[in-house]
Amino acid sequence: MPDEIIADTIVIVEDPMVGQFLRMLLQRQGYRVITAADAEEGTSLLLGSEGRVGLLITNTPVRFAAFGEQVPLLYLAAFPDPKLAQSFRYSRALSKPFAPEELVACARQLFGGADSPSIAADSPSMAADSPSMKE
Repeated sequence: MPDEIIADTIVIVEDPMVGQFLRMLLQRQGYRVITAADAEEGTSLLLGSEGRVGLLITNTPVRFAAFGEQVPLLYLAAFPDPKLAQSFRYSRALSKPFAPEELVACARQLFGGADSPSIAADSPSMAADSPSMKE
């Protein structure tokens, strides 16, 4: 594994081009980011992280349901199905395409946990019935 997972690392499991864009965007904001090529590699990263992953960003949340109590989820999809993220204690769904500022705002909110302020409801790419910040 080329990158070491340290506290509050973001793991991205997405299409390679999207993953590289997200990595670059979030690194510019000061986040430590590791991209996984596929769900299998993402699962290996999460299993070996010893709870140090601060956020999972993926378009396939169902593959990571076993980590729902351990890591917040940012679910990206053209038409997110909020039911797919229900096994995650903290989650947001963001519809593609989205503005970079929206992604960064979601990441900040999820890193803040349940005590952080919610993202404005009028954000056009937030899924209206997203299971945001469940308790």
